[in-house]
Amino acid sequence: MKILVIGATGTIGKAVYESLKKEYTTVYGAHRNSSSYPVDITDKNSIRELLEKLPKLDAIINAAGTASWKPLYDLTEEDYYIGIKSKLMGQVNLVNIAKEYLNDNGSITLTTGILAEHYEPGAVALSLVNGALHSFVNAASNELERNIRLNVVAPGAIAGDFPEDKKFAGYFPIPIDDAIAMYQKSLTENNTGQILKKY
Repeated sequence: MKILVIGATGTIGKAVYESLKKEYTTVYGAHRNSSSYPVDITDKNSIRELLEKLPKLDAIINAAGTASWKPLYDLTEEDYYIGIKSKLMGQVNLVNIAKEYLNDNGSITLTTGILAEHYEPGAVALSLVNGALHSFVNAASNELERNIRLNVVAPGAIAGDFPEDKKFAGYFPIPIDDAIAMYQKSLTENNTGQILKKY
């Protein structure tokens, strides 16, 4: 199985990448500052250039994307567009482009999080894009051809990256291994259109 992990230096992406390398012989790790596989998901050309240099893939996992963290009354239209361009449209464009570079029966796994449905102060803009991505996956998964599957992993805060004794959006953080297990489920099980929650 040939797998691409985008965002392979982040808290979740790095852990997923390192875990998959132990199980599969061909796992590519891409990120914005990579010398081998650079990618900027806010740029459609960058996504396509990355996929052009790789062989046909069996799975793509994205753990990249950002959004503004500000209270509602401080958010400007431009602040919202940071998340819309990066975490939302970056992942939407990835799906639209990646479907051309996947083998039959391939899979795409996106990343959102607990903020799609649980409140955390200062996270309104991120909640907006997470919720939109859930709706996108629910709908788009029905229209992908060649039995390509599309799912999204929605984890809570990650222990170690967030204080273990503090709640985030009403929940205590989860071990990184629990998040990795959700990506493995998306990768190996014959499911599509699923929001795989862990918090």
